[in-house]
Amino acid sequence: MAPNGIFHAVFLAGACIAAQAQDIAQVGQSPAVQFNGVLQARFGLYHAQGIDPRHTPGFWSISGSPVLSVLGIQLPFMLVLSDQQRSFQQPFNQFGLSPRYKWAKLHLGYRDLTFSKFTLAGHRALMAGVELNPGKFRFGFMYGRFQKAVAEDTTAVYDPSTFISDVPVPAYKRMGYAVKLGVGTEEQHVDLVVLRVQDDVRSIPNPAKVQLAPAENLAIGLTGRVKLSEVLRWEFDVAGSSYTRDVRAEPLANEDRPWVRAVDPLFAVRTSTQALMAVETGLVLKRKRLRGKLTYRRVDPDYKSMGTYYFQTDVEQVTGTASGSLFKNRLSANATVGWQHNNLKRLRAATAKRIMANLGLSYAGGKAFGCVLNYSNFGIVQDPLRPVANDTARFRQVSQNLLLQPRVTYSASNGSHFATCTINFFALSDRGAEAFSRAMLTGLHTDLAYTRNWKQDQARLGGGAIFRNTESVVGRTISKGFHVEAGRSWLKEGRLGTELRGSFLANALPASGNGSTWQLDLQGSMQATKRISFVLTLSHQDNRSNDPSVPAFTEDTGVIGADIRF
Repeated sequence: MAPNGIFHAVFLAGACIAAQAQDIAQVGQSPAVQFNGVLQARFGLYHAQGIDPRHTPGFWSISGSPVLSVLGIQLPFMLVLSDQQRSFQQPFNQFGLSPRYKWAKLHLGYRDLTFSKFTLAGHRALMAGVELNPGKFRFGFMYGRFQKAVAEDTTAVYDPSTFISDVPVPAYKRMGYAVKLGVGTEEQHVDLVVLRVQDDVRSIPNPAKVQLAPAENLAIGLTGRVKLSEVLRWEFDVAGSSYTRDVRAEPLANEDRPWVRAVDPLFAVRTSTQALMAVETGLVLKRKRLRGKLTYRRVDPDYKSMGTYYFQTDVEQVTGTASGSLFKNRLSANATVGWQHNNLKRLRAATAKRIMANLGLSYAGGKAFGCVLNYSNFGIVQDPLRPVANDTARFRQVSQNLLLQPRVTYSASNGSHFATCTINFFALSDRGAEAFSRAMLTGLHTDLAYTRNWKQDQARLGGGAIFRNTESVVGRTISKGFHVEAGRSWLKEGRLGTELRGSFLANALPASGNGSTWQLDLQGSMQATKRISFVLTLSHQDNRSNDPSVPAFTEDTGVIGADIRF
């Protein structure tokens, strides 16, 4: 395909336009038509020996984010074209626009709206919608396609050697609407949200190879913020979802449960319907130097909404967070404590309980010295649903992580010196019976680094020492080595930049073997004109090992590219 044809295909079949809401009141205050943005092109070569390749031998990509402005309304584009997807059986062509005027906002095309956390929350849809917020009245409505129809290809054969499969995944066309009705402002409000989405059974033939059933969903949520005092606020988000896995199932007969009667005007309850709840509520404290939040969250097992993508289900947790500053903001602290468990419906064979704790401190003693300290402790306890005589069925696990990072900076002639030490200790251990005593992972990673900067020459030189000690069920690995780096800008105004980084590790491997790892990276950049720049990246890695459990391999990667601004 000729270059012009490639770019034409990109804009017609690969454009993803995600326009931000624009204020129509600003129309006329800027040039009638403007076009600007950046276009990036990359071409690379890759070679590996001793391991399965992580890339194709040759790869390329064209990407960009041009912005078209018409009468002050911005239409930002996003485009990606690469060798990873050569065919366009399902052209990815998305366009969206959300113009606004004072308190009215219109949504057209592909948009991702959020009305509440457990109903409509960022699910992209091809829609037409509106949001109206005159005064303290809050109204939102959207109707559109949540999922495109994709028919099953009965002749296609999946090729596991391809990086991205060309075999389409069958799906029914999914249509629906969402309504938001509330009162208040963004800081203090109460909103009622209703989401109704269903699959079109007639949109594709009944799949023969894949088990796929048309579904439908009704989700109703109540969300809001209530100001209790000048420093205290209550937030809540609660929702109920009636989800039918197969609309071809028989309706429930003579069902007299309250929730069935409540949703009957909007939703037919069937034998494949499940009704589940999700709630999150909390108190927020906000003072000048102190902030805190206490949150309770409960989501029923397998809770789903067709207006959301994914979140953790079968969970109940309480979390408290606090952050503040002392000594004229030189010392900052944050802490988190929480408790979580699953198996809310008592359907699992065991219940997992988790304790969460995190403490972070950051100290900045002027320009010369600073230090970061962070400690986290997460515990998991798994209890059998029924008591048993053998206590090995009780599983306890603790994960700990400690990070200490002091740093020193001081000025020198024509530049500065910077030194830092990073110490990271982590441990994952089982606190149960002997049956779990070998399931353990511990590690101590230490990095010592120093960098010298020369401001006038726009250059830097640095290096440091590396130590790694990791122990797991397969044995202990100890790595010792160093790293170096150098960089400088050349030519007038630093239009040419170069950077070289290298590292070496000598490895003592688990099975009494030895090895080493070399890594070398070279990067270069050149600003040819105000609008055109070039980049070059070369990378080589050599991993040697006489331990059969650790592969010996080499990898080489080279990438050259151009950036065009317009």
